Amino acid sequence: MTPTIPDTVLSWSRGLASLSPGVVPCRGLRPDEWRETHQRCQEFVERWGMQAHEAGWDTLRLFGVHPELGTIRGDYSGILVTLSVEIHEVTPEWIKLGRWTAYRHEPVKMPGMIPIWETKR
Repeated sequence: MTPTIPDTVLSWSRGLASLSPGVVPCRGLRPDEWRETHQRCQEFVERWGMQAHEAGWDTLRLFGVHPELGTIRGDYSGILVTLSVEIHEVTPEWIKLGRWTAYRHEPVKMPGMIPIWETKR
């Protein structure tokens, strides 16, 4: 039996699919940086999405940005928004990205954060 894909993981996949790798969706990202981030985020959802969902990671902690300032406000940026390294492990407490670890309590979700695919650039 094929496992059912949770709505959260589907929303991540659909949200990223709604964005073009050739069109920067928010302030604070360079075109080359966005192309790589977009590709790596899609790969994250395909490879780690189910595990991240089961571990309790949510949309804003992964893909959140400031509604007007995008990634210029790093305290509003989800951990995958400027992804340029390989993901090695996803647990309820952390995600291993390249040589560093992003802990669940960092970044703190800020009031007004939105998923990057909801930005109006």
